[in-house]
Amino acid sequence: MHKFVDYFVICGLDFDSGLEPDKYSEDNLHVSPLERSYKGKVLAHYPENIQTNPFDASAVCMLALPSGLKFRTQKHSVTQAPNFHSFLITREDGKRCYGFSLIFYEEVRNRDICTAMQTLQAMYITELSSGLKARALQNTQNQGPLSRSLPRHFKLTHNPSGAALTYYDISKDKLFVSKSIGIICQSAYVQAAKIFLENLYRCVPKKSNYPYGLSLESYVFNILYEVELPGPGKSILVHLPPSDPQMPPTSAILQNPSPPVELPHLDFPLRLMFLWLGVDIVVQLFTCLLLENQVLLRSSDCQRLMVVAEGVTSLLFPFTWPHVYVPILPASLHHFLDAPVPFVMGLYASSENIKVASEASLCYVDIDKCKVQLPEEMGAFPHLEAFTAEIWSVLDKYSVHVPNSENSRNAQDIMSRSCTLPGRPQNRRKLSIHDTLDNDRPPSPPGSARSEALQRIADIVRRTGVALDQNDTSQPSDSYIEDLRFNNSIREIFLNRFVHIFQSYENFVIFPNQDKEDWFNSRDTMQNFDKASFLSDQPEQDRLFLWRFLESQMFATLIDNKILSAWGEIDNNLLIFDNRIKFLKQRYGGENLMRSLCYEPCFSAHDTQKTHRQKVEQPRL
Repeated sequence: MHKFVDYFVICGLDFDSGLEPDKYSEDNLHVSPLERSYKGKVLAHYPENIQTNPFDASAVCMLALPSGLKFRTQKHSVTQAPNFHSFLITREDGKRCYGFSLIFYEEVRNRDICTAMQTLQAMYITELSSGLKARALQNTQNQGPLSRSLPRHFKLTHNPSGAALTYYDISKDKLFVSKSIGIICQSAYVQAAKIFLENLYRCVPKKSNYPYGLSLESYVFNILYEVELPGPGKSILVHLPPSDPQMPPTSAILQNPSPPVELPHLDFPLRLMFLWLGVDIVVQLFTCLLLENQVLLRSSDCQRLMVVAEGVTSLLFPFTWPHVYVPILPASLHHFLDAPVPFVMGLYASSENIKVASEASLCYVDIDKCKVQLPEEMGAFPHLEAFTAEIWSVLDKYSVHVPNSENSRNAQDIMSRSCTLPGRPQNRRKLSIHDTLDNDRPPSPPGSARSEALQRIADIVRRTGVALDQNDTSQPSDSYIEDLRFNNSIREIFLNRFVHIFQSYENFVIFPNQDKEDWFNSRDTMQNFDKASFLSDQPEQDRLFLWRFLESQMFATLIDNKILSAWGEIDNNLLIFDNRIKFLKQRYGGENLMRSLCYEPCFSAHDTQKTHRQKVEQPRL
């Protein structure tokens, strides 16, 4: 069994290191010190290290604080709600882990840091003044009249109020700096992570006796050591910090789908991806991934990058993206964009004036602007209009109002029918939450591992230094459950397309007549799938797209997994896929199923929706 959370982490300003400029930030020395980015550091993390998921301090800090350390004064909106985002770290062995970060601002009370900021401010004003004088002298000599223009490397706001925001006066202003609290997990349970971090943030500054007997340190210890992910087909109810210490614990559901009936877990809301991009761009992006083009996403919001990257790659099921995958690309790794290989990368950039080279194989999606630049010679996905119409019907069913591009048509005009959706737990152990700091309970023996662990966690929590209280903005549980149902419906539609296209693929797999080791050593030079015969069995208008897809690494991997299954190595994605093909054949007459020339909508969502509902409505405690 895997733990829900591996690490609890705090990233921020290290007073010993001082104000160290972020060398990867653009124009860092040519803007006001308050507008610059500074290098952050992992201030604390617990536990020290986990063998199955080694702690990478550099990667965690870069992604937990993707803009580096930022400073503000009381003139900025430092009282606004903290910003939550997720991120992904890919280790050298190819395994992925997910991080969740909550960024907020806390007041800087260290006099040395405040003095250093004041010094940088004075140096900046001196340099700015020198630049003005030098430019003025040049203009006088060359052009005659005095020009008010500044050197091009300086960035100044055009309004006085904006200029005031970039100025720091140590005698009048309070200085605030960004900070992050976060958790590192091996699975992406986004909603539970968001509730945990946001409520922990809200409760830290409140001095309370915790009437329900559960201190914040207990919640941190509980989520690190006592919450295990449920087994396949199971769900559990976990207790997270409340939004106010005077309230009872907040509940969240962790569920684990069960193959071959259910699709793998996806906690990122596909609804948001469609709201931001619309149906047409999502389908175009999905098609680019199938053809293994280079995909570059851009947004000024890290969570948008994660939602779109995780969302669209989940729609590839049963295929998986086998190439470079970096949903949030740190500034220090921007040179990776020059790699001549397929990739999915997310460019976290506040500037909207991003110039992208016109690459023949590049798909560039500006999420904030809802715009896409497509590669050349893109083939059309089979039954594109009917497929798009079925997606629209599900969006309409769930009241998801998305941008309607010029190429979209009304779903009722293209397809008169849409997929139909449905509008006993075992004895289970209750999750325990221990609290050695509660006066009603005896503490752990001094020097014990548990006592030392709780004490260190208590120190970490107290160091967050949160000084502001926020209103509860947690997503209601019924809305979250509705998002999961929407995810399931949309993913079933995409999977249904692959099931219909490849319903007879097994007939064209060329199984080897040698043992596993010999095949494995020579598989790169062997033909494992009769592509020509398969394509001749497809509608003529779909052959160009399918020919390109059959050449992809994604398809080759699925065929390899099919061959390996003959030796007992079963891939879960393939298991689900083959099971759906089996159901399709049973539904339409057995093994001798003839390919339909008409579009066949999804029918499997109804069954998986019922299974999903049972787990969500009846989790174990």
